[in-house]
Amino acid sequence: MKTSEAFSRVNIDAQLKDQGWDIHNPNAVRFEYPLSDGTRADYVLCDRNGRSLAVVEAKRSSINPADAAAQAKAYAEQLKVPFIFLANGEEVRFWDWQIEAHPRVVKTFFSPSDLERRYATRIVRTDPRAVPIDKRIVERDYQHDCIEILTGDFHRGRRKMLVEMATGIGKTRMAAAFIKRLFEANAVTRVLFIVDRNTFAKQTEDAFAEHLTDYPSYRLQRGRRFQDEKRITITTLQSMINIYRDYSAGYFDLVISEWRLLGSFEDVAPRRIPRAVGVGVEVVARADVSRRELGCAPAGS
Repeated sequence: MKTSEAFSRVNIDAQLKDQGWDIHNPNAVRFEYPLSDGTRADYVLCDRNGRSLAVVEAKRSSINPADAAAQAKAYAEQLKVPFIFLANGEEVRFWDWQIEAHPRVVKTFFSPSDLERRYATRIVRTDPRAVPIDKRIVERDYQHDCIEILTGDFHRGRRKMLVEMATGIGKTRMAAAFIKRLFEANAVTRVLFIVDRNTFAKQTEDAFAEHLTDYPSYRLQRGRRFQDEKRITITTLQSMINIYRDYSAGYFDLVISEWRLLGSFEDVAPRRIPRAVGVGVEVVARADVSRRELGCAPAGS
């Protein structure tokens, strides 16, 4: 092994340990794992039963981790694992290679529990477009149309979406119906809902308690920790900024927020939760709505 790559592996080991991986337990992390073609995977991450879940391909810091994508994919195919991490000690990229076209930069490796949860979701996931929209939550045609567009884009792998809606026409209900559809399809397991004021957080919590009775939500208060047993976290941007560093990049699957707050969160927490799909809601004046079609639009990749 080249010395510079050995230095990178020291950092990678530390990054794995930071997310709860026991690098001294061969049932959790395997090093230089031999493959059927005679090659070796740098690291293999396993679940609590020792089943392989992900390959980690390590490179020296001067190499772009994305350059190792083809090599890591060959390892993943032999091991029949769905997840790949590419790392050089400074940058980490995650790749759900059977679904996504390219590796994506993330701030951290996923924790063991987040990686296991993501693997379990893949097994039971169904096409969310086949799940009926709950018309007890949303009754209007434009809400149904918007949810259909969002669901289709989500299923096709789009990671950022924008919804334009006027004040007072059911943004929270539409979000609740969209979230419920994804939950019922087992397409997501944890959702982050960001608002700009505590009063809106309370209103959202009350609305979700009414419409999403099977999916518990809570308000994250400043100074508190995430409640892992709850499915939906509702919080202000300020409260989230104070705690996001304590969790892996794989903790949330979906982030919904006002568009300006979603952009602010990405600025203050760069690359921290990019694995989550982001849906931004932009409030527009009713006069603007009358001049153009209300609906959804893609925003970025």
